Amino acid sequence: MSNFKTKTMKTTKLLAILFISVLSFTACSDNDDHGHDDHDHGEHEEEITQLIYKLTNTADSADVVTFTFTDEDGEGGANGTKEVSGNLTANATYTGALELINLEELEDVGAEIAEEDAENHEIFYITNVAGLKIDTTDVDANSNPLGFDTDITTGSAGTGILTISLVHEGKKPNDGTTTDAGGTLDIEVVFELTVE
Repeated sequence: MSNFKTKTMKTTKLLAILFISVLSFTACSDNDDHGHDDHDHGEHEEEITQLIYKLTNTADSADVVTFTFTDEDGEGGANGTKEVSGNLTANATYTGALELINLEELEDVGAEIAEEDAENHEIFYITNVAGLKIDTTDVDANSNPLGFDTDITTGSAGTGILTISLVHEGKKPNDGTTTDAGGTLDIEVVFELTVE
């Protein structure tokens, strides 16, 4: 009888330990998954899947040129698409406005950056088109260039490229180049550009 009691107690203890172990393992697994989901969700929210740079001629509001980059499946999927709606007019002045969007979340990433994290970001516009000048007109809280708003002046007719780069945690102030700014690129798109 006492042998039966001892075996029953050992079995009960073993089952109790096993039950507690299963609960602990399940609890840890749930926490790990939850943390992983939060991390992925946070990074996903910041992903930029569309860039729109709209230029409006200050002397002719009907003269609007839009540069659009769209990559709906984000980084690592299919290549994104680029579209330029037309050519810039020679010897003209344009105002520019840049939008950065996360299409999946329907989120205005650019507005969030401007409102909450402008000091850690800067947008660069680099071109090899002769006579084309792009000046940033908005600044962060430290009066350093931000780059969502720009003034553009064109010279004579010509063709070339326009590179738009969003740098995160770069040096501010800098010499106006991504090389001097350092940091990391959140997005960089190269467009073909024509002035006529």
